[in-house]
Amino acid sequence: MEPMDATQTQRASCRFKAVAGTDGKPVIKLELFHQTVPLLASMDLEFELLSGTTLAQARQLADAINERILSVVAKPQA
Repeated sequence: MEPMDATQTQRASCRFKAVAGTDGKPVIKLELFHQTVPLLASMDLEFELLSGTTLAQARQLADAINERILSVVAKPQA
């Protein structure tokens, strides 16, 4: 995998989805609509939630996030 050019910023439309993780606990998964960020295209990004969070609560959180976030942005650190 080649490193990103220092001036290159990449964006992709996305959504967040609450699902049961591999251990059965709910996680919020980032899904990209288009594979326009090569660095992320080969990765699964999941957010672990606090212990005790139910799948219903995770879905509610994912819905709230989706109402406010337009895209994911990947850029090299300055």
